[in-house]
Amino acid sequence: MKLKTLFLLMMLPVRLLSQESKPADSIYFYDNALRNLKLHQSNGTFLLKNKSDQISLVSLDYDYQDGSFKKSQTAGSANVITFSADGIKKIGKFNLYGNFTYQRIKEEELAYALRGEEIDDQPFYYSAGYASKFSRQNYNGKGIVSYQLLKNKLYLSSGFNYKYYLAYRSTDPRMNLDWFDFKASPELTLLTKNINVGISGTLGYGTETIGTGFKNNDYAAGVLYPDRILYVNNGYGFYKRSKYNRFSRRKQYKGLGMHVTGNSGPWDLLLSIDYLNSFDKNQSLLDKSVNTEVFTDYTSKKITGSLLLTKRSRNNINQIELTFSDLNGEDYIYEYSGKNYTAKNQNAGINFMNSTFSGHHAIQWGTEVNYNHAYKKDALSSHLFEYSNVNPGIHGAYYHTSENKDRFSVLLSPSLILPFNVSASAPLTQETDFTKGVMYPDYAYHLSTSGMLNLKLNYISTTLNKSFRTGITLNTSVVSALKRPEIQLPAYSLPGKYRFNSNLSLNLYF
Repeated sequence: MKLKTLFLLMMLPVRLLSQESKPADSIYFYDNALRNLKLHQSNGTFLLKNKSDQISLVSLDYDYQDGSFKKSQTAGSANVITFSADGIKKIGKFNLYGNFTYQRIKEEELAYALRGEEIDDQPFYYSAGYASKFSRQNYNGKGIVSYQLLKNKLYLSSGFNYKYYLAYRSTDPRMNLDWFDFKASPELTLLTKNINVGISGTLGYGTETIGTGFKNNDYAAGVLYPDRILYVNNGYGFYKRSKYNRFSRRKQYKGLGMHVTGNSGPWDLLLSIDYLNSFDKNQSLLDKSVNTEVFTDYTSKKITGSLLLTKRSRNNINQIELTFSDLNGEDYIYEYSGKNYTAKNQNAGINFMNSTFSGHHAIQWGTEVNYNHAYKKDALSSHLFEYSNVNPGIHGAYYHTSENKDRFSVLLSPSLILPFNVSASAPLTQETDFTKGVMYPDYAYHLSTSGMLNLKLNYISTTLNKSFRTGITLNTSVVSALKRPEIQLPAYSLPGKYRFNSNLSLNLYF
């Protein structure tokens, strides 16, 4: 059933590939147009604002990451291969969007995180101090089907998002992970002369099963090899040896959303506010019994919002984007009949972009500021970790279109990460391998002032075929720790100086 579903999801964006004589590569070429497109693909109300009858992009990406300036639960290096197909199409009364993405991930030197994707606030997972290789595969399909109920008045849409994720660790303690999620988001959109309003709901479920084991009995005993001991992190620091070699995480999702589009003179508006309640029930899987033991629950409530204002004139486009998110999470441990772990994350950002067009050339410049705050408290282990930072940056780009419609662009964007209000505390009697291997190194990481430089080169060619265009994109970034304060804490390791990331993408535009 899962393979059949994945096949159908992969075929949807392929069916949406454009057959127009003029591929819409300019939508993917200019950053201001791409920003609008990404929002159009996020919900049914925004999709109605997309003016293209048919557009599509197929990409094959290779991504490489390396460097020691990183958080403790991030791999030392990673290789990622990604295939994606993405398309929008209008057919009669239908507006359709589909995307299929497959990723194959190889990670080196990853410790303290025997789990799937890194979810910052997630409190319950296996952990071991020995750094090892991980192999991962990620299948993700998403789409929107929008149908016109009343002409120019009312649309009914349904969005969906399907994830199937596999992960494997090949050294003791070993890990096998199988995870799937499915979310559906029906939406009703009312159209008026100057404003469209959509109300959506979200329902979803998922199951994540994680199994562990040892090939070497000496490692399993954990006497001579303490970094091979298998623990369960029950919150943020409540670190216990695992009683079970596998467990299941059952997930439920419920949400609401409001999406608004409008225009007034030269200004276009895209506004979204979404709420998602996620509930995890963590339970053991007993090999010889139909019964399971539920040991923890985790509930997170997240509100996200964005506002994009776009002003167009003859040779100029201005964009202002505001974003925010607020997450609050709490767990419940059945053994102790009470709450233990509290998580809070807040993010906000503002971005301004100006694009000026002149003949075959375009110049873009802009600035942005982002704010991040995270708070984690574990009552049973008396661990507290909190940090805040401000991330200011500027960006500039040059775009060129030749006489034969070949395109080239270069984008440069430097930024800083400025920390403040960073704290970490744990009683000496409660310090564990998690304290010294995760919390203290992450404290040093978030206490560091760092700078990032990103370079993006993009080339699109028309020479191969008139019905589609080919392109290549190189995106490279370097993060450097500009200031690393010394900490007087017994950390097992400290972040290094640099982190490097490079992405090469081969693209087909239809």
